[in-house]
Amino acid sequence: MIGVPHHHEPDLQLGLAGEAPGDWSELVASDRDADYFHTRHWTESVAAADQNRSALWLTVRTGERLVAGLAALQYTGGRVERVDSSLEGTSGGPVVASDLPTQFAASLASLLIDRFFDLRSSPLGALSLSLNPGHEARFGELLVGDGRWRRNEHPTAVVPLDGGLEFVESKCLNKNKRNERNRALRRGVEIEITHDPQRVAEYYRIYLEATRRWKVAPAPLDLLQSLVTAPDRGKPGQGDAFFTSVSCEGELLGGHLNLHYGDRVVAWNGVTDPQFSRSHFPATAAIWGDLEESCQRGARWLDLGGSGGLYSLDTFKKSFGAQTQVRGWYTSETPLLRFLRGVRGLGRRWTGRKA
Repeated sequence: MIGVPHHHEPDLQLGLAGEAPGDWSELVASDRDADYFHTRHWTESVAAADQNRSALWLTVRTGERLVAGLAALQYTGGRVERVDSSLEGTSGGPVVASDLPTQFAASLASLLIDRFFDLRSSPLGALSLSLNPGHEARFGELLVGDGRWRRNEHPTAVVPLDGGLEFVESKCLNKNKRNERNRALRRGVEIEITHDPQRVAEYYRIYLEATRRWKVAPAPLDLLQSLVTAPDRGKPGQGDAFFTSVSCEGELLGGHLNLHYGDRVVAWNGVTDPQFSRSHFPATAAIWGDLEESCQRGARWLDLGGSGGLYSLDTFKKSFGAQTQVRGWYTSETPLLRFLRGVRGLGRRWTGRKA
């Protein structure tokens, strides 16, 4: 155990380990704002899919009870040593039991944030903490006024599901999206909810083509398949991943990998074949499948993620009745790393002027 400064509660015990504590799932289940990205299976699956990433677990106990914690991913595959609260901006940060007094919970979150900051040990070190809307409301102010962190606002598009599927269809979807869904179904499009890893493998070909166009690194196939085949899915604190498959006459047109925990389903990884976009509307069909399954599961929100500043994508999501919720993404870099980034930026601008 790591020593605790005297100004903290005397019975607090801090831990740092490379393996999740046995009661991590119980902690996640006790936090009303936790989502799938806080589950043990998510962090362990991401670390297992990349040899350059390893998982870290910060914990706080009062007596025998685990009352707060923070899972992180340490990346050592390049010159910059990164420690992120989750993968590529997905939710992370402190998980704190919701039955604790508000001020005590905030002090535990602050303690974890301080301990997380101490993990930035390399001269070329960088940290990132990403808070989902619920945790941003509870803990964001702890970081906003802290000069060690730079805040970036990451809005996410979320469809409210409280009224059930009929309400979503009649009041949330605009007329154009209902027409696209109906035309897709008339033309033979089939929507299936599955946990079949082979279907994910079929989808991966379309996904790889998309990442080449986007010029981004793809998520490993092993990671996607491990999420949909998790043996303990659906247990308290574990969450569940399901794949929405869109096909026509046996040909896969695309799909969405959805992550469900508590009240929220997140459409985390998804793409459709662009050659069918105007004829079979697979993107509309995929989101309709996500909505159907999310409502059947009793979820309150379908989170369609951010739009990367693309107006057309943001408009597309709003046509399903999506509202905007705020996520906070907080980053911290060592002075040397900030200096080198500045020098590189100046070099690029100078090269551009010469060209």
